[in-house]
Amino acid sequence: MRKLPPLGRDATVRLSRQGGFATIQALSRPREIDFAACDEQQRGQICNVLEGCLPLAAPDSGRGDRRYYRIELRFRENEQEDEMVLQVPEEQAPGELVRLWDKGQVL
Repeated sequence: MRKLPPLGRDATVRLSRQGGFATIQALSRPREIDFAACDEQQRGQICNVLEGCLPLAAPDSGRGDRRYYRIELRFRENEQEDEMVLQVPEEQAPGELVRLWDKGQVL
């Protein structure tokens, strides 16, 4: 099983909704969260949401008419830039992920 890497203040999270029959850019509504702009509690909440998405992520989430949430994590590990991409089927997405994408915040 995949593990979430340590995400520090230099990490960014980009969320978008993808897939379906017609790709409409306005409906994807990409949302970028810069960890440097978040306090420790907010970063912890976001990491909890992301950890909950790890077992739901599937490489084939975008096939056919299926919508999915694309989560792009950019972070530094061992002094190098790194990236992790998760695709979570829309029908399995936790409510916290949907709120994070929709509002840019965790409740």
